[in-house]
Amino acid sequence: MKTSILVVILLSCTFAKQLYDVKKSYVTPVNEINFEKQINKIRQTTKYVTIVHFYKYSDGESRSFAPKYDEFTNEYKGIFRIASCDCDEAEKICQKESVSKFPTFRVYPPYPVPAIDYEGPLEIDGILKLATKYIHNNIIEINESNINTFINENPTVPKVVLFSEKKGFPLVYKGLSVEFEKKLSFGIVRSSEKALLDRYNIKAFPKLLLIKTNEKKPYPYTGEYKFKPMFDFLNVHSEVFVPGGGSSADSAATKEWMMQVVPQLHQRSANDICLKVESVICVILMNNGDKPNNELVDELKKLNQQYERHINRGTVFKFMWLDVKTESKWGQALEFQGEPKIVLLNPSKRKRFAIHDGEMTFEAIQRTLEKLISGDLKFKNLGESLPDFVKIDL
Repeated sequence: MKTSILVVILLSCTFAKQLYDVKKSYVTPVNEINFEKQINKIRQTTKYVTIVHFYKYSDGESRSFAPKYDEFTNEYKGIFRIASCDCDEAEKICQKESVSKFPTFRVYPPYPVPAIDYEGPLEIDGILKLATKYIHNNIIEINESNINTFINENPTVPKVVLFSEKKGFPLVYKGLSVEFEKKLSFGIVRSSEKALLDRYNIKAFPKLLLIKTNEKKPYPYTGEYKFKPMFDFLNVHSEVFVPGGGSSADSAATKEWMMQVVPQLHQRSANDICLKVESVICVILMNNGDKPNNELVDELKKLNQQYERHINRGTVFKFMWLDVKTESKWGQALEFQGEPKIVLLNPSKRKRFAIHDGEMTFEAIQRTLEKLISGDLKFKNLGESLPDFVKIDL
């Protein structure tokens, strides 16, 4: 009897042992008291990805794997939130989470993406690969056409630019873009952008610059390309409360239609390129499909170049194309008959349109535009409201 009691006591002591030393390890212990706050609340309110090691001290693999998980945490803390749950002590949590196999490594992405268990061989690379799939990316691809928009938009928000010769987005850089969301805007410039390399005197890769709109020279980063030292460098320049601040994903530099000479008119682009532009005449190439004729687009590009240099009598021409096959309500309202044609839309209070009646050439369309400027072009009324666009899910 005494022997049995002793065995029970020894087993209880064994099960009560923690794999991760709370005084030394960066692995966050979660339990019945803090699981809701550390896991579910984080998923609801942030874009962090959390990895949880569910274990029992007696499961046979967790003890030998714990040092590797600790080492992984030391390298990737900040990019991921990394935790552990002792299912001997937090039995109710493990039951609630339907964890019955030990060890279980579970990745918790931001809501509404469901949690997912790692199913492969017990190795760090596999766990890392799974978790990396769910890291949010606030980084904008920067090129010569959108660099000025990126730098000058939200001038109180510092801009971070990584010059890279590699494909894809570095995991550390994605993690930083999440960490400093709404405080810093992040961009990446590829080594093929020669003009930008010359502009910023980039001679080697990778190279990180922090740029402030009101300062002439950027701040170069000279440390290791690891999360902690990069975080410390950027943290000095980040603002907790930034007037007009916002995520890089909200930037006009992410709106491809803002960088295109002849963009597509649709639900997301409409206000930026036509409907909310002051004193605008929208010159719309109506096309029965999702790819307009390149020659027609080139004619509009030449016209844009012509009228961009000479803004006549306050009239602003914006050139764009519309897929009438998708936007059938617009096709009906603007009297589309099946063949590509040009329509001039005035989206102001008196919503009106005029149809270009002639060849689809630079010279012929220009004559129509000049008739509009001189007041000789006849318009038709559209009524009080414009047609609805087909909804585009973000």
